[in-house]
Amino acid sequence: MTPARFVRSLLCIGLIASTMLLPKPASARPGAVALEKGHYLVGEFSLDRHLAGFDAALKSTGDFTLVPKGGLIWQTKKPFPGTTILGPTGITNIDADGEKSSVVGGNAQFGVFVDLISSVLEGNWSALENRFHVEFSPPSEPEWQVRLVPFGESAIGGQIIDIVASGTRYVDQVRINKPGGDYDDITLTDQQAKALPLPKDKASLLPGTTAQ
Repeated sequence: MTPARFVRSLLCIGLIASTMLLPKPASARPGAVALEKGHYLVGEFSLDRHLAGFDAALKSTGDFTLVPKGGLIWQTKKPFPGTTILGPTGITNIDADGEKSSVVGGNAQFGVFVDLISSVLEGNWSALENRFHVEFSPPSEPEWQVRLVPFGESAIGGQIIDIVASGTRYVDQVRINKPGGDYDDITLTDQQAKALPLPKDKASLLPGTTAQ
């Protein structure tokens, strides 16, 4: 798994998680329960990366912390420890030895992703629908589902075919389909909403957030 491929998937994960934490507009579109103001979301993840031509998936597990308007901390525990931080100023990787490296920061493409995620967190559905065809499952179904198909001219239009997210209270499952037959299956479990501030170890990874 190359850093570039991981970052692209992580950006999509951040986008989907953020989208499903929005308050529901008057049209009662299906989605997860919105986080209350001053709260953040923690949980565990399992990511199965399926590559065309390979029978077995590449599996990684760990936990995540999502702070609306603050960023996403993606901490892999297995098979190799490491942390990826998606924040307002870019993406940072931290390896098992604590060494930091900037993956993305300050370039135009990342700016598009940050602007998109920020718009979603603010409840600006028009910004999302200007870049995606958005298909919502019927609200009568117990498990909701949302499918996002990027417009071809968008920043991620050539990187993914579509994203399908489903869940009950929160996002439980995300599938990212990519050109060439590759796809990622992400399962999110043990999710809990907690009141800010963040614990010190988490806050130190996201500048601008407050710590306990």
